[in-house]
Amino acid sequence: MLPVVIIGGGPVGLVSSILLSLQRIPHVLYERYPSTSIHPKACGLNQRTIEIFRHIGIEDEVLRQAAPANTHSRTSWFTSLGANGREIHSRDAWGGGKYRPLFEKASPSPYAMLPQIRLEPILQRRAMELNPNGIKYSSEVLNIREESDRVIVKVRGPDGVAYETEAQYALGADGGRMVTEWLGIPWEGEHDIFDMVYAHFKTPLSLHHPEPRSFISWFINPATGGSIKSGYLYHLGPYPQTPETEEWYFGCAMLPDDPERFDTSSMIQRILKTLDITDLDINLLSISHWMVASIVAQRFRSSLGRVFLVGDAAHRIPPWGALGVNTGVQDAFNLVWKLAFAIRSDHSDVEALLDSYDTERRPIAQRVARSSLVNLKSHAGAMDKALGLSVDQPHAANSAALDMALDPTHTAYPQTQALIAQAQAVLDSEFGAHGTEVGWFYPSADTKKEGQRTNHDGQIKPDGTFDELTYHPSTIPGHHLPHAWLRRAGKTVSTRDLIDPAKFVLFTRTARDWDWIRNSRVKVEVIDAEHGWTDRDGAWAEVCSVGERKAVLVRPDGIVAWRGEERDSTLSALLKQLGGAGDTVPSSL
Repeated sequence: MLPVVIIGGGPVGLVSSILLSLQRIPHVLYERYPSTSIHPKACGLNQRTIEIFRHIGIEDEVLRQAAPANTHSRTSWFTSLGANGREIHSRDAWGGGKYRPLFEKASPSPYAMLPQIRLEPILQRRAMELNPNGIKYSSEVLNIREESDRVIVKVRGPDGVAYETEAQYALGADGGRMVTEWLGIPWEGEHDIFDMVYAHFKTPLSLHHPEPRSFISWFINPATGGSIKSGYLYHLGPYPQTPETEEWYFGCAMLPDDPERFDTSSMIQRILKTLDITDLDINLLSISHWMVASIVAQRFRSSLGRVFLVGDAAHRIPPWGALGVNTGVQDAFNLVWKLAFAIRSDHSDVEALLDSYDTERRPIAQRVARSSLVNLKSHAGAMDKALGLSVDQPHAANSAALDMALDPTHTAYPQTQALIAQAQAVLDSEFGAHGTEVGWFYPSADTKKEGQRTNHDGQIKPDGTFDELTYHPSTIPGHHLPHAWLRRAGKTVSTRDLIDPAKFVLFTRTARDWDWIRNSRVKVEVIDAEHGWTDRDGAWAEVCSVGERKAVLVRPDGIVAWRGEERDSTLSALLKQLGGAGDTVPSSL
């Protein structure tokens, strides 16, 4: 019987496999398709996700293939890209421009843009390098049966023959296709919000684009009432991008006069209509229809506790804010170390650790699902409204409103520009939401309620709401280990580079106070010029929030588990829980 079966080989399934391999946990992954995705899908990879890629050894390759930073530092709104097209607004986004210093201070890793069709092969190579016989393509899971001590997965292999695999645990990473329903877990949230279509195509569009720094171009066409329905566009590489090789993504909501299903000809006409470039030669590679939803599973762990939902099997998040695949990868990072500890544990009390996956991750999914839905609605509710556009107005009224909004000689122009600025402040939650991307934390891990005294060092605003726009580094338990640069023997690393996939790490500035720790699951790192790492810029002393005789204990997923002084009964209990045979904790603690 295998320890783990993974159902689904998209980004979340492949990351789960890599993490299990790094934990030396035997497992098998089943993917029904013959290889990686042929559709562009997700593109934006935030800093927490790139940190995970750094952790699993693929950051350099991801950044090598990703869009150059100067091609995704802004986002812009246009009437079209044709000869009569006009730019409505352009702004910094995704760590570019004014956001760059904040992003560089927050993490050793940048924000990156890399479409899923180029990300998945990188993940696939790494997963197969670590587990060459355990990644099974053209293998469709037919059903899953859960018993008290195992999971039985029925699979149809490439030869069409069905067989069963037994495992201690299973991860449902199938994109929400079947596993969630098989387990009888209901969804909460809004279904079928918009009927969308996207096209993946090749064309030398960069020759026509006026703003090469913009990753996403949003179109606001009075004929269709405004944005989202007019469509949006972004480049897909391969990078470095050239007119001969460049690929693009176009997405839009369905209009009443659109065909029920687009074919090649009608899709090309829809793209040309929006871009207003009639002589553009388009090589259409794929079309896909999909329904926007903002839903979260009611449980991330099955009733018998043997199956866990990760990624889109646990939450389907609108792409406005690029939080879907990021949240899924971060699910895996939270779950896999807990599974590994449970599988290896000689303790019987692992259920609380495994239950903490749902306790910690489901509130994150609920919040990003809500915020992504707000982002979607804000394009029409804020930007279109600022321009005086509405789907309820006739074409002529919308055209007149847009002409007035873009005419600097019109008396209403200053007021319209002020309204656009207000709309962009609303859209900061999509394009400048650094707190949402990297500031999320797990309140349940703060067992001593340290965060209540400081509103979690500012990540919670005085009114009790989460600060979506700003990241506030903190070592309060439940928060991410803050980034700081350390040096030793000519080598420079981030504090986050010292995270261990199989151990907790104790960060201390006084080694002599902690030499009593003899626990095979805890590693001690000293940040002291004489005994260990040098705090290169003084950043660690600033963000650690503990004195010289205190320490910070960090989980394998980079989350602070504890901080305080040596003689702390909370630490004693935690170490005893982590300890295996032969590990000791002084009786004086």
